Amino acid sequence: MSRVAKSRPAPREPTRRTPVLVWIVYGLGVLAALILIASALFTAGGYFASDDTAVDVSPVAIVVWGGLVALALATWLSRRLRGRR
Repeated sequence: MSRVAKSRPAPREPTRRTPVLVWIVYGLGVLAALILIASALFTAGGYFASDDTAVDVSPVAIVVWGGLVALALATWLSRRLRGRR
């Protein structure tokens, strides 16, 4: 019989799941980014394809969709930086 103490395995830290609210923010951010990109492409296509196209930009839409993109990006960055600590 050996007198060496048996080492216990280290207790596992429970895996933290991503909250549903975070996934909603990510989804809205991706949707907002797609809408901004598609709008810019359609606007650029109409502007460069014809000579009589007037471009009317809605500041409210830019603030709303840009804000959703910024919120998703800030959430992603904060979670990523918090995970490295």
